[in-house]
Amino acid sequence: METPFPLINKQAARTIQGRHTEVLVSSFHDKILILVSQYGKVGSVIHTTLDQQSLAPTSSSTLAPTSSSFLLGAGSSTSKKTQLYQVYASHISQMIVHQNPHEGRPVVLSLALSIQEPDMEHVSAQQEQRQLDRDLFENVIDMVNECCVW
Repeated sequence: METPFPLINKQAARTIQGRHTEVLVSSFHDKILILVSQYGKVGSVIHTTLDQQSLAPTSSSTLAPTSSSFLLGAGSSTSKKTQLYQVYASHISQMIVHQNPHEGRPVVLSLALSIQEPDMEHVSAQQEQRQLDRDLFENVIDMVNECCVW
């Protein structure tokens, strides 16, 4: 009897803020790969692991500490996009361990999203951009959650 190849893929697509957005999640034996793109390309790649002491089961209200490093496409550590991408990586890893407390595989996350730097001269534009960023974040998290392979 043949053993099936141990790779599970799930994908989702939707339009977010007028941009076609695709998510592909692949479950490998040793990693979870998540690709999120609004440009049809790989973009920045972030490797995120759970800190070793957090691998023990925690209460549902406890956040799992994570460590992230850019493998490709890191911008300035002060750029809005870099900071938001780190939030995406941490949140997705925490979401995975919250849904499956025994999941300890690292996450390799690729993000190519339309995130605008803030217009420092207009407060109303900054508030509108924050709302757009929040909406994008929530939609991406929902799409990743739809593609659960953990």
